[in-house]
Amino acid sequence: MKAPIVLLQERDFGQKINATFQFVIDNFKPLMLSLLYIAGPPALIGGFFMSSYQSGILGIQQEVLGGGSTDLAFSGMYSMFTSILFLFLFLGIAGLAATLVVNAYLLEYEEGNRAITPETVWNRMKSYILTSLGYSIVMVLFVGVAALFFILPGIYVSVCLSLMYMVLMRENLDMGDTFRRCFYLIKDKWWSTFGLLVIVGFISGIIGYIFQIPTMAVMISSLLQGKGAEAPSEVWNVISGVIATVGSILVRSLVLVAIGFQYYNLVERRDGAGIINAIEDLGKTEEAREDKREEEF
Repeated sequence: MKAPIVLLQERDFGQKINATFQFVIDNFKPLMLSLLYIAGPPALIGGFFMSSYQSGILGIQQEVLGGGSTDLAFSGMYSMFTSILFLFLFLGIAGLAATLVVNAYLLEYEEGNRAITPETVWNRMKSYILTSLGYSIVMVLFVGVAALFFILPGIYVSVCLSLMYMVLMRENLDMGDTFRRCFYLIKDKWWSTFGLLVIVGFISGIIGYIFQIPTMAVMISSLLQGKGAEAPSEVWNVISGVIATVGSILVRSLVLVAIGFQYYNLVERRDGAGIINAIEDLGKTEEAREDKREEEF
């Protein structure tokens, strides 16, 4: 049996990446099940809207290339606009759910739970759903306002607040204290956090292309229609859309776990909580040994 991964520990850049992948590999089944059970349903609904969006694109393409009615083309554009709005809505919900799932899983793991189930994760995260939603809205507004000033401030703020959900769920702070805590933790470590997000995001993006293959196949099949190939059916549009959206949520877990390890790394650097806990545990062990000796005598 493998030794458990210590979360609250200082790690350099390479160690954080290695720890991220090692944690996902070691906890693949329970973590993926939790994501599928909790974040999967909104992602699944988003997949249906993704298929509707794809159908709209293909419909407009056929009308334009076939010299069809412009009214039908405009009707297809309206349908696409509606679909993409609901797509972003449900992908946003799924993304927030995935964030809470990963954070709840990490917190359960930190407390020594090695039999984590979707029910355990749900019970841990459910009280934070509305609070996280409110924090997310404020964060989006905050980052949006910062982005108005030449975009760079928006990037800076968004990287700092990437720790927001872990701070909220682990430290139970109010909104103002949560934001201040994020900026405090990330001080002098902004570039390493940014680099970690970029590298892990790039890797997860490459892996995510696997889930985009059915969508690309449907689009290519449509482009070949004029050369005699049959048009892809609505069923294939739905299947490819669902695979793409649900797959993107699963792959996103890599970035979320990396953020979790960066949070624990920064907390240890700032507060030294892991060393303090180790010393306390050592003291408890020594006391237990002394009690045992006294009992023996």
